This record gives sequence, structure tokens and C-alpha cells, in this order.
Amino acid sequence: MLKEYLLTQAPGLTCWSDGMPGVRVCRFALSGREGEDLRPVPARGQPLHFEAFFCQGGRAAAELPQNQTSLVGAGGVYLLSHAGEIRSFQISGDLRGILVAVDAKAARESFSAACAAMGLRLDTGRVRRRMEERHGFAVLPETPWTRATFACLEGLPEEAQGCYCVFKAVELLYLLCSEPSPPEREQDAHVSPVLAEARAYIQTHLSEKLTIERLCRQFSVSPTFLKEGFRRAYGRSIHSWLMEERVKRARELIRTTGLPIQEVARAVGYEGMSQFNALFKRRYGMTPGQCRKMSETATPRPF
Repeated sequence: MLKEYLLTQAPGLTCWSDGMPGVRVCRFALSGREGEDLRPVPARGQPLHFEAFFCQGGRAAAELPQNQTSLVGAGGVYLLSHAGEIRSFQISGDLRGILVAVDAKAARESFSAACAAMGLRLDTGRVRRRMEERHGFAVLPETPWTRATFACLEGLPEEAQGCYCVFKAVELLYLLCSEPSPPEREQDAHVSPVLAEARAYIQTHLSEKLTIERLCRQFSVSPTFLKEGFRRAYGRSIHSWLMEERVKRARELIRTTGLPIQEVARAVGYEGMSQFNALFKRRYGMTPGQCRKMSETATPRPF
């Protein structure tokens, strides 16, 4: 994924080194200008390879199944594996940071030895399953863990930064495999499959203009069936449920990405900031800008 793209860049923009057996590290700063549109890079990777990217500037975005998008900005980290489920991958021209690219088979012994030295056990099979649950792409939001990581990183000499990121990548893999499995969603046997599909469709198209008319065409149902059936199944109107999902998604983006608030609003279907701000404040008791400041007290767990 990003490794393959960076290998094509000029040597003056990238600096490669070997972190440990099976691990390559690239410290890079692309030459694009801030504010440029995101550019696509090949959405491919190799089996049994993964990447940990510590972003120090710019943005990267991955489009996942069901039109979900994961973004990472300055101060964020992403983990990537088995890229087959990623539909597209885009980066800004000013992207910079440190990439840790791992050949899992070649690095197994060195990673296990690093964990064993600390009395830990790294279950690579569990790591693989956890990444599969995330479609192969996990973004770590800004938390005390990431803030401490980047604060330490910036205080190190350049020649030591790559080794530090390798160490933190091993830590992330251990934390990932120690995460409990997410509970399975309860299935309501009484909900019509059409209504369940409509609900899932709305959830993955929050940035678009969704109307009853459009949804009825999409699922070949009448307005009465859709509106009344949805309310019976989920206890609220489609409009009310859509507003709630949009503001929840906006809060997630504000807390986990560096996107400007206006871009967050557009990502959840709002062109006008006044309506978005009013909805957000009514739901969370604070403005989107205040929420971003409050994110500094978010959960300390990386995942």
C-alpha cells in the first residue's frame, strides 16, 4: 500500500532503513502543497504484510466496504493489513511521517523475541483476526497514548525515530491482540430484511442527500411501508434516526481525525454550518469546536 508508493518516490523525499529482521522503516515528507486534493495511490498490499504509519502531517484516507471511510491526520496512526477489502486509498500531497512496513513471516521471530523480553506473548493469529474485523484498516484516534507517542517521537534525534516507531508498532500489535472480541450484534427476527437493508444503506450513505422518495426507489417499497415499518422496527422515525447517526458520526470524526469542522459537516451530509452546529450542540451540549478541544480527555486506550 503506502510502502509500494513510497518506493517509487525520489530518494530526497524518503529515507529507508532496516528496523529489525522483516521490518523496513521509511521516514518521509512528500513535496506537495498543503490544502491540495487527496491523490489516489494503488490500493494493494502483499499477503502476510502490514503497515503501521505514524502521521506527522497531511492526511490519508481509505474507503472500506459499504462506502465507509477511515481518515488519519497529523498525530494519528493507522494499521493496515490484507488490503483486499480496501476499495481505494488516497493521500494528501504534503503527507509526512514514519512508516513501519512488516513482513509478518520474516519478522515473526524478532517480534516474538521483543515481546518475550518484556514477558509478553504476541498472538499473531489473533492480530490477524482483529484486523479482519476492521476490514484490514484500523485508525487510532488522538488519545493520551498517541499524544505521548508523538511527543516522545518529536523529542528524539532523527536517526532514533524509526527504531522508536518499530517499538511502538510492536506495542500496538500486542494491544490489538489483547482486545476482547466485539459482541455480536443481536438480530431482530421480526424486522423485515428490506427495513434492515434500508437502515444499513442509510448508515453508509450519511454524506448524501437521503429522502424518503430516494429510499423507496432504492428498495422498491411504498412510503407508507418504509416510514411506518421503520418506526415499528426501530422505535423512531427515519428522519430522527438519520439525524442521530449523522451527529454520532460527526462526533467520531471530530474526535479521531484532524479534518476541519466544515469538512466533517460535509462528510455527514451538511453544507450549511449553522444547521450542523445547532444539531451538534443540541445533541452533545457543546459546539463541534468545543468537542474537538474536549477530545484531549478521550479514553486512553489506543483502540
